[in-house]
Amino acid sequence: MPGPSSAATVVDDVDFIAPSLDGQIASVRLDAPDDGWTVEPKPFVLRQGVLYHAFGYQGRGSNQVNTDYVSFSAESVAKLKPGSALVQRYDERRSPPDWVDVTITREEFGRQGQDPANSQ
Repeated sequence: MPGPSSAATVVDDVDFIAPSLDGQIASVRLDAPDDGWTVEPKPFVLRQGVLYHAFGYQGRGSNQVNTDYVSFSAESVAKLKPGSALVQRYDERRSPPDWVDVTITREEFGRQGQDPANSQ
């Protein structure tokens, strides 16, 4: 998110609405939501030069459950191959340490989502 001195603007651009996902891994194609996913307003078109932040949640208050968030741009999405997913990982080896894009298979994405160590 932009800091207080940033000239960036934050806009709630679009909502992707998921079908019931109890016990399932959640992923959605931004350009062609399917399997019960819908998008409002549609169509969603990525704009060049815009950094998007996405996350999911269900419920409210103390019953709310959140997903990790992911940041992406039209440029980073264009590099994805079918069957892959974009995630961010914290890289302490960078100077200074920072979050970096990592592309993994959807199968690995599913395995990591089921790993209790990733739910802390």
